[in-house]
Amino acid sequence: MILARITKALRDQNWLAVAIEFVIVILGVVIGFQISAWNDQRQAVARAEVLTERLIQDMRNEQWRIAAIRAYNAEVSDHAQTVVDALEGRHEIDDEALVIAAFRATQMINFTIIRATYDELVATGGINLINDRALIDVAVEYYDTTLEQMTLMAPDRPYRQAFFQLADRPLYDFLANNCAETPNGLSLGDYASLDNLLDRPCEIDGHDAAIEAIADHLRNTPSILPLIRHRAIETSVEVRGQTYWRNLLDSAVPDEGDAP
Repeated sequence: MILARITKALRDQNWLAVAIEFVIVILGVVIGFQISAWNDQRQAVARAEVLTERLIQDMRNEQWRIAAIRAYNAEVSDHAQTVVDALEGRHEIDDEALVIAAFRATQMINFTIIRATYDELVATGGINLINDRALIDVAVEYYDTTLEQMTLMAPDRPYRQAFFQLADRPLYDFLANNCAETPNGLSLGDYASLDNLLDRPCEIDGHDAAIEAIADHLRNTPSILPLIRHRAIETSVEVRGQTYWRNLLDSAVPDEGDAP
């Protein structure tokens, strides 16, 4: 239609009409580009809002993960210190209590870092869509630090290995099934589930000879004491070390009132 009008105006040498038609065409193109740009911007803003909410939720889950690591290692450290105090004669405990505490001092907790949203942001360039630069700065520092760099504990566990060498297999299986943390007892984001992860009732049914043998080894093997003392300290240090990462996340994503 417009092309036909322009052709007729040129044929009639109606230069005013030609100019008007060209202006109409140009305005139509400009308006079309503006509408397209506005729509792209609206979609980008909507995507940024979704990604921001997802990233914040991932970081809230990481706050819980760190709280779980701290709570768990604090209890492990306490059990290790119980063994140290018993072996150094500061208090008396029976063989069964000693073996249970010694077993619990070997325990470890592992969680995969929750980072799917951050990885998507980096892979797709979506990180530039998020306007909260403080949030992004914290996310970059946190997620660009490896899990190995976040922990202060050495990858080898000399006390854990030493206990394995002392343990009787049937007794160890009983301890693992009954005296470790409650199976499936941790629910992501549930801070109440972090209470008394290891400090729960545990009575050994039978295995008297194995308990006596392990307790005797613990009390009379000089090389055990430095290892269990190291275990008590390294887990305590880990609790303090994780505080840095928790504070970092808290600076960008304040807790919702239920996090310790």
